[in-house]
Amino acid sequence: MKIAFFNIAYENLAVSILSAIAKKAGHTVQLFHSPTLFKDGMTREFTRLARFFSNDEQLFRQLTHYQPDLIAFSVVTFDYKRALHYAEICKRICPQAKIVFGGIHVSCVPEVVIANDFVDYVVIGEGEIAFTEIISHIEQENSTAPIPNTWYKTKDHQLIKGKQTGFLQDLDSLPHYDMEIWKDIFPLKTYYLTMASRGCPYHCSYCFNHYFRNIPEEKTNYVRRRSPGHVIEELVFAKKTYNISLIEFWDDIFIFDKPWLKEFLEAYKKEIALPFKCYIHVNLFDEDMAAWLSDAGCQWVDFGIQHINETYRRTYLKRHETNANIANALKLLKKYHIVSFADYIVGLPGDTLEHNEEARLFFLENTPDIIEPYWMSYHPKTEIIEKGLQHKLLTTETIDLIQRGQNPQSYFDSPLASKDFHSDYYFIFKVLPALPVFLRRKLTYHVSKKMPYGIKVALIICSLFFLAVKHKSPRIKYVTSFYWKQMLWMKNQKKKT
Repeated sequence: MKIAFFNIAYENLAVSILSAIAKKAGHTVQLFHSPTLFKDGMTREFTRLARFFSNDEQLFRQLTHYQPDLIAFSVVTFDYKRALHYAEICKRICPQAKIVFGGIHVSCVPEVVIANDFVDYVVIGEGEIAFTEIISHIEQENSTAPIPNTWYKTKDHQLIKGKQTGFLQDLDSLPHYDMEIWKDIFPLKTYYLTMASRGCPYHCSYCFNHYFRNIPEEKTNYVRRRSPGHVIEELVFAKKTYNISLIEFWDDIFIFDKPWLKEFLEAYKKEIALPFKCYIHVNLFDEDMAAWLSDAGCQWVDFGIQHINETYRRTYLKRHETNANIANALKLLKKYHIVSFADYIVGLPGDTLEHNEEARLFFLENTPDIIEPYWMSYHPKTEIIEKGLQHKLLTTETIDLIQRGQNPQSYFDSPLASKDFHSDYYFIFKVLPALPVFLRRKLTYHVSKKMPYGIKVALIICSLFFLAVKHKSPRIKYVTSFYWKQMLWMKNQKKKT
């Protein structure tokens, strides 16, 4: 069978694993990638540049020539609307092809996605078993048997819903990610992305995990690990094949299993020994872990603070760390020379000016190396939506738009009904770590409020690049190399067609 993966903007590990499974089964796989440069959510949108760097014409020409039997999309809320746009065109170009949608957004609102005439199958929850079954189902043509974790439409427009099976427990049974499909598009040498686990042990109200974990009808462990040997095997191959120089582990929380972490890091130091970045949680982080991570080559960690008021954080966000835990984690990271990226959400429902001032004062005494403020972004079926309704920031109409991907905002856009002070505190958090210590206390809300917008933008850009260079930020390195490689790749694609 000929399979096409239609990918938007970023490298997608779901595509990588499904491609590996399809190739192992003997199917032909081709990637159709739309970089959506300058409107990908990674930077501000620049309409004219986005049009200039569009490769849609080349993609559709290649798709016409390939004529796949199956076209698969894996989407989050932010790119769902664009995925629908491409899927409808794909169906016109390849009317015999079956369109399959999966991903976080689809799992939350499958009834919305399957309602589109050009979508034939939707995968709910994890997709490895479902994808294999869908391929077999397409080959059998007229079967009306249910497919696990899948809804699909028959020829007479009947909707068949399969059972929601438990989560795959043995992650080592899966093949390694297929990185060959990305090698001409993404800077693998500069930045190698992988995961050693699945699931998160926490229940944050703004995150999809609390909903996703309850999708299966049969209950199984949600948080699962690959064995240290399985991950090392992948990285040894990647290091040899792609000459990688930096690794990011995309696990929700990389450190949640302390014995596993110790065993893995000992093997990593011996066999891989490359700088890497991972995600931690301050409630789990201790001095042993800080020492092990530093010794193994961890140069950067990311963790969420999201809100500094402990009562708000506990009741609205379902996060139970204390500010003392956060301060202690920052102290340990500085002691072991690991760069700290602290995520902070601006514009949460019920957030006040006093809350933001509390955060500013906390960051003066406990300054992360880089503060990453993100505007609040609502996602389907997350519990924080109830708080949005309660504070009259959301209505049933806006929730419907979010579910349909009609009003998704990136983390770079101010949220629904944000207050004026939010923009000022976003600016303060962004530039604070870049300022000399003697200037940090002088950047108050009232000072920020008086500063011209153009000056703020210039300071944010300068701070961004200063901190990136100072801390050798993998994100800036990735964005820079990503854009250059994408542009070169697109230039070559246009030459070929």
